[in-house]
Amino acid sequence: MNAPIFPTATERAVVVGGGITGLTAAFRLRQRGFAVTVLEAGPAAGGKMSSLRRDGYTVNLAAGILPSSSAALRSLIDVTGLGEKVTPDEAVVAVPRDGQLHRLRASGTGLLLDGISTGLLSPRAKLRLGRLAVDALRMRSSLSYANLGAAARFDTETVGEYCARRLDPELRDYLVEPMLRALYTSNADTVSIVDFFFAAVNFIGSGLMRYPGGIDFLVRELASHLDVRTAARVTEVKETPDGVAVSWTGPDGEHVEEAAAAVLAVSGALVPQLYPQLDSVRREILAEHLHYCVTYTGHFALRRRPDEEALIVPVPRSVDENLCAVTFVHNSSPDSVPPGAGLLSSYWLHEWSVAGRDRSDDELIAEMLPSVAKIVPDLEDNLAFAHLARWDPAVVRSYPGWYSHVARFSARLDPTERVQLAGDYLSASSTNACAVSGELAAKRVERAVFRTDTLADV
Repeated sequence: MNAPIFPTATERAVVVGGGITGLTAAFRLRQRGFAVTVLEAGPAAGGKMSSLRRDGYTVNLAAGILPSSSAALRSLIDVTGLGEKVTPDEAVVAVPRDGQLHRLRASGTGLLLDGISTGLLSPRAKLRLGRLAVDALRMRSSLSYANLGAAARFDTETVGEYCARRLDPELRDYLVEPMLRALYTSNADTVSIVDFFFAAVNFIGSGLMRYPGGIDFLVRELASHLDVRTAARVTEVKETPDGVAVSWTGPDGEHVEEAAAAVLAVSGALVPQLYPQLDSVRREILAEHLHYCVTYTGHFALRRRPDEEALIVPVPRSVDENLCAVTFVHNSSPDSVPPGAGLLSSYWLHEWSVAGRDRSDDELIAEMLPSVAKIVPDLEDNLAFAHLARWDPAVVRSYPGWYSHVARFSARLDPTERVQLAGDYLSASSTNACAVSGELAAKRVERAVFRTDTLADV
């Protein structure tokens, strides 16, 4: 494995937030000649690409799927020397209907053939898919990771309203909404149509990548090349005449980091309080218009591997109101479990997760088990242990009109400012979008500090 080579540092930057957004920004800044300190409030870096290791199992606590179309993540994997460890995954998706799992290969010719022959949809519903393809082509050029605000003109209805207008109830119930629930833990009657088409264009049919062990393989490698301070709670970021000053507290007391520039790579809800100099327009968007989902994930270590080839089971609302998706982790990452064992991850609806905020982990897991058993019937008899992760906030909760705010916000990203912003609120929520946001913030910092024009490809 070839380690990345960094130039001699001539300036210093601070990155606030040690998730994939912040780690990407910090790594790219190191490549641009910055000495970088990453300040992470939690006990470890990684954010939603974190994994837990217990009793021989590696549990992905949030993100678990790595689409082949994730170009920004793939670039990081290659530049850190991990490329040989990542291979194409011949994944299968299975959607339950009428007591049966309907399996489809996730990419290529296999997806096309399975889509034609599947009993999941009636012939009439399959014909209606042409309308979806036409609309996807019409929107495609606006569905950019770098500037999803460009799709604001299409952001006029929910996915449910679109299905009623252009598709039919069968496509909504067994294709569109299950996919939406699996990605955003929300139902079709709340989410912007832009999020659905962004996923359809960028994820569906692109294939998946198989990676070694837990999905944290990348964030752990990135962090190993950086100065990451954990349990570091930032209280203020401000621009000064000479650069920036970042105030934070850690186990050994209060600190102020002075640097040429800073990147705020935290939840958008935290930005206004951490950055008092934020302009009124962006402050209003983040404080009044940005909403996040709450997503709880339940993880179930199994003593015996289930007899199921699918990697992902998106769960229609008619099968279970609150369970959005189940992933058979061992089918993609065999080395994440002991020999012959299995591992499931489950993703739960926003409304159910919000209602469970004050309930104990044991209570929530007990309620999860019967729902997951609809997909894996012998779950409880086969259970080695269960683990609950609470993501609050999780992903951006879009709605019709949200992307007009994204467009306004993006228009005010000034490449001459010493404090740059990055995060999932600048695009559709995904790990690759977060990495793209971190890369773009690093480019803006380079331009602000060195006064070089590095934004031609942004």
